[in-house]
Amino acid sequence: MMQGRRLPQGSLPGGAGNIFRGMLLLGRGRRDGMSCFGATPDAVLTALAPRIALWLVGGLLTIVQAPGGLSGTKVVFSLCLVLAPVVVTHLLARLWGREALWPRYMAAALWCDWLVLFVMLGSVALLAVVLPSGTNTLKATLLLNGIVLGYNLWLTWFVARVGLALGAWRAILVVIAVASAVLGLGELSALLPPHYAPWQDFLALPPTHGMR
Repeated sequence: MMQGRRLPQGSLPGGAGNIFRGMLLLGRGRRDGMSCFGATPDAVLTALAPRIALWLVGGLLTIVQAPGGLSGTKVVFSLCLVLAPVVVTHLLARLWGREALWPRYMAAALWCDWLVLFVMLGSVALLAVVLPSGTNTLKATLLLNGIVLGYNLWLTWFVARVGLALGAWRAILVVIAVASAVLGLGELSALLPPHYAPWQDFLALPPTHGMR
């Protein structure tokens, strides 16, 4: 199905080198990057592993620093954020008859999410050079977040369109569905005891932390 440059001879999809290559290709709008990722459940689990590891470390630190129900809610909420895109996109793939394509798509999407972090760091460096000295901090932060958010939305849309062989509008629905799930989880967390409002924590982050 995928067209474009083939992998180097003797190279297998899902290897570390091919994953990095696929990220770079998809990150700049190259469809052939999708073929660099594995198309098995193991490929999805491998892509998910770094996120779960970070969640475990972060959750442990959160509970150690402030034991209690609120910390437990924060840990559960953060796990839901990690798993929400996986669950939502799998449901949509089944609905649209794209379930066979989903493992490769999900592996690519999970790995490509790390590109957003590099874009954020690059944007911070670029804005520090381009913006005049004395620029309002709020203005710089909004500009930074706008760049990162815009790239994140485009990348989510592009990987979904290529990986699940979707038209432009269905790929937009994927973006909306994932964003809605995340926002819905935040509202549910604030509604139920102990009433953890994650977006307040998000807004309390210092400007240098950027998005996510």
